Amino acid sequence: MEPTFSDNDRAEAAVWQAMVLFSTLSTAADVWHQARERRAGRDPSMQEETPFVRSFLREAAGTLQAALMQLQASRIQSERGEEEAIAGLVRRYNELMLLRQIEQLLHVIHQRLLSLYPAISEDLAETARVLHSDSHLLLESESDMFLEDLGFFVHQALVFAGDLHRVLQGY
Repeated sequence: MEPTFSDNDRAEAAVWQAMVLFSTLSTAADVWHQARERRAGRDPSMQEETPFVRSFLREAAGTLQAALMQLQASRIQSERGEEEAIAGLVRRYNELMLLRQIEQLLHVIHQRLLSLYPAISEDLAETARVLHSDSHLLLESESDMFLEDLGFFVHQALVFAGDLHRVLQGY
């Protein structure tokens, strides 16, 4: 006798398949982008020219703030808990993808801030490093306190993004 599957089971399986495909494509796009940057002579692991770094960081600060605001909105919606299982699954997936984007961005921001040291404060670069580490830990977390931890992280990262923006305005 063959097992029977409900429409909900089929829908959930289709959502999972779509998320796996999207994750794979997202990773491939990241690798392609990094290879393109290196071919263009931009390597965030090395000291880079100040004008390029300032320009990159200005854009990155805006991107970081936008991603954090999306994550905050999603987190608030998740706390309501008034959604079906599939919607909750998609929302959590989106939160994790945003957090992954933020983690990667914080890593590059930290590296590029080091290119500007000592013209920028050591504290700013250290905050970027700590936030990158915190975002990585959140991605690995299976804690029941995920949403609370995420809220604390988003708050700290928004403060950092504002500080970065202010520093770059005067630099």
